[in-house]
Amino acid sequence: MENLEVMVSLVVIVIIGFVAGKIGYMNEEFDKKLSALIVNITCPALILSSTMGDTLPDRHMIVPLLIISFITYTILAVMSFTLPKLLTGKKDDEGVIGFALMFGNVGFIGYPIVASIFGYEAVFYAAILNVANTFYVFTIGDMLIKNVNLNINANGGGLTNIFKTRRFEKKVLYSTPMIAAYLSMLIVALGITGIPTAVSKPLSMIGGITVPGALLIIGSTMSQLSGRAMLGNVTVYATSVCRLVLIPFAFYWLFTMMGFSEYVVSVNTVIIAMPVATYGTILCLINNRDTTLMTELTFTTTILSMITIPLLSAALA
Repeated sequence: MENLEVMVSLVVIVIIGFVAGKIGYMNEEFDKKLSALIVNITCPALILSSTMGDTLPDRHMIVPLLIISFITYTILAVMSFTLPKLLTGKKDDEGVIGFALMFGNVGFIGYPIVASIFGYEAVFYAAILNVANTFYVFTIGDMLIKNVNLNINANGGGLTNIFKTRRFEKKVLYSTPMIAAYLSMLIVALGITGIPTAVSKPLSMIGGITVPGALLIIGSTMSQLSGRAMLGNVTVYATSVCRLVLIPFAFYWLFTMMGFSEYVVSVNTVIIAMPVATYGTILCLINNRDTTLMTELTFTTTILSMITIPLLSAALA
């Protein structure tokens, strides 16, 4: 019941953002600036503030979270080049669908959702899980949007060739969210406590903008979509079910069987169950690809997640 109340509150904020977009208080230009503020300032502050409370997160969780994260995205990488063939008859759409299956909106929606469900301490754990996500989105994600074929075989081909064919943007590893993740891991690993209130309080206050700000932007973005993009099609809905339901529960079962702790598996499952990453649209624009299918997938999964995430969190409780 508590999880349902949390999600209802989040939906209300999204609706407010939708209305704000419709009546002109928010628009595309405003959303872009607010998005940049959230990604580069408020979200990193939220990550850091999660390690500056009275009790530090468990340092022993760092390694298991990194392991489960890289296993998750390695498996998803293989799925993203194979499963789309079953979901669409259009070869040109396979890359976009593969991206949608592999990458959830962790940094933008995942942190607020995890904070709402598990408490702000869990943002630290989510940030660790997002390390692999960030690394893969700019390597494999870029390949998927370009619709580059990946042949997985035993003769030296496969995932290792990704790093030979595409130049990895190293600056991604030094973005402010990643730096915040590194610093938070260092604080927890070294057991640093007693951080002055003059530092922790402002970070906590700025980080508090992340949840409502991100949800307002989602609502505003939806208000700018056409009616056609809101309707979707069979491929969009089939992909959405895989992204929001089948894949999260499959990984929950897998990692439970592998012996990971229930808490680690639950946080990872919620992260995987996020709607399609909005960065997919940005990569489509950068690579001069039609954004229609990606927009439909992003919109549909975001709407449906308002139903699936409360159900998922209730199932994990």
